[in-house]
Order: sequence, then structure tokens, then C-alpha cells
Amino acid sequence: MTKEKRHQLLAIGFFVFGIIFLYVEGISLLPPRITQNAILLKGISLVLLSVAAILAGTAFENKRRISVISGVGLAIGLGFLYLPVPSILRGSTFHLLFACAIAFGMTTPAKRPVSIISALFACVGIVFLYQPFSSSLNSTALHLLLPGVTVFSIVFSQKTLCEQISVGLIALGLIALCQPFLILFYQTGFQLLLTGLTGFIVAAHR
Repeated sequence: MTKEKRHQLLAIGFFVFGIIFLYVEGISLLPPRITQNAILLKGISLVLLSVAAILAGTAFENKRRISVISGVGLAIGLGFLYLPVPSILRGSTFHLLFACAIAFGMTTPAKRPVSIISALFACVGIVFLYQPFSSSLNSTALHLLLPGVTVFSIVFSQKTLCEQISVGLIALGLIALCQPFLILFYQTGFQLLLTGLTGFIVAAHR
């Protein structure tokens, strides 16, 4: 078996197990011991789906097909985020968006328009993070920020600029968490720090 074929099988296997772990609480046939650990399995699912996305972006020759599938996954994730869906589907939104963002960024051929769209997603996430009108929009800000910054860090042509933006977000997040004056700024410090750290890791390893 070739290395490429092995990576393809690993990607499919990680994806299947990631989806099973993600929705384990909704599978009634599983023993109670497994369903009781649904939160732990959801955390493992994020890792499995992310690794599956990376392997899919590198191991499969048909990049356009992976790009289309992950693009559909992004659309489904956004639907789960903003449409009235069961809680088990809404709880899987972050996993789908983050994993699909990795695969989509690695395989999309439309680098320039995707750079613009992903930057807009990140900007909308920032706006949602600080808008005072709806707490539900505040809670969805990270779901837009992380995928937006992840895709942008992969597809944008200037790697150094991506790293600089990410470092700026890290610094802003640290300042927010350390300052005692603005409670809203303090409450959003972790989101900024996590987004910047993710963007820097992605940009540094692309």
C-alpha cells in the first residue's frame, strides 16, 4: 500500500469516527457507558475531524472535489448555526465549520476571492463579538472568527502579513485579559487570543 493510499484511508477513517463521536449522544443503540462520555468524545471528534481535513487536503488528487465537499460542509455548518435546528446539530456547528475551513482553504483554487470572503467572515465575527444588541450573535462570533482566520491564513498570498495579523490578535487578546477597565473587552480576550494563536499556527505551517 502506498503512502498516499494509506493517508486517504486514514482521512476517511478519522472522518467517519469523528462524525460518530460528534453525534454519539443521538445514537440510541450505543451502550450508556459510551453516551455518558459524549462531551469527551466531542472533544476527540474535533481532533479527528481536523486531522481528517488536513489529510484530505493533501492525500487526494482531486482537490476540486474536496473543495466542493468542504464548501458544502461550511454551508451546512452556517445553517446549523443560524437556522432553527435540533440542539444536537447546533452543538456540532463549531466542529464542522473548523474542519471544513481547513480542507476548503487547502484545496480551493479561487485564492483571491476566498481571501476576501474569509476576511469578511472574520470581520463580521469581530462585529458580532462587540455588538450590544443580541447575545445570540455574541455567542456565534467565534464560529465565524476561527474559520475565517483559518481560511485566510491558508489562502492569502502574503504569509508574513498573516503572521503579523495573528500576532496582533494574540497581543490584543493578552491585553484584554490583563486590563481591569473594560469588562466587555476582558470577556472577549480569550476569543481574540485563540483566534490569533490559531491563525499564527496555520500561517507558520502552511
